[in-house]
Amino acid sequence: MVDTVPDDFSPSLGIADAEGLEKESDGHIELEGLPNTRDIGGIRAADGRYVKHARLLRSGALAGATERDLEVLLDDFDVRTVIDLRTEEERREKPDPEDGLEGVRFDDAPVLNTSTLGVTREGGIKGALKMLRAVQDDPAQIMMDIYERMVLDEASQRGFASFFDDVLDTPDGAGLAAMLLLHVLGASHEDILRDYEATNRYVASRTEDIMDALATYHLAGKLDKSIQVINAADPRFLQAALDAIDREFGGLDAYVEKALGIIDEKRDALRARYLTDDPRG
Repeated sequence: MVDTVPDDFSPSLGIADAEGLEKESDGHIELEGLPNTRDIGGIRAADGRYVKHARLLRSGALAGATERDLEVLLDDFDVRTVIDLRTEEERREKPDPEDGLEGVRFDDAPVLNTSTLGVTREGGIKGALKMLRAVQDDPAQIMMDIYERMVLDEASQRGFASFFDDVLDTPDGAGLAAMLLLHVLGASHEDILRDYEATNRYVASRTEDIMDALATYHLAGKLDKSIQVINAADPRFLQAALDAIDREFGGLDAYVEKALGIIDEKRDALRARYLTDDPRG
């Protein structure tokens, strides 16, 4: 999810809002039903500048948002656009709460192709079981293969390209998408990896919920490892994508230009919109 707000919107860092929400050093935003929602502002980017705060948020599916969560996104962060990177099947099973985000534009930019990748998270308990059984022999290798295929698959590349167009075209203006965006903005590999791994601090409870649900069907145990692996932000997964990009394109710069159409003009426009000299800005 990427949300953009007007240029003059800049809440103070480290200060809780009126109802006690706090932002951690990794940009975490404490919401009731969206545990892995983060502001990527403050990351050092190109030319010594920083990503602007409260301009680009990343999160999981919004279907779990409570009424108060939606109020926070609208009132505290002035959400204008939501870019959904999920498959059509995932969006259909857990649709975005569009009725609760009045005035927000919802754009679909799927970067997972069900028929190509073969493993998604849709389909309720039966779909989850099918996925877990498919990956249980070597879940880490399966996830590395998925990351590699996701950056090389043409349909996925169209999804990433659409994602960048949406970010750039928002009038007032998450995994691989966040990595690519931060790279284009000029963030270092170390900062990109740190942002990627921050997910692990906030998905643990969700992983436990899935294992508990499977346990009620007497299906946990040997599937627990698979659940933990596929729900993790493992550096090996990201590295598999980067290795594939290096092999096929010669590096990230060439990939974003040739596969995603991020030419110098687009890159400069993105940096002008989302970067600032002020680390607190």
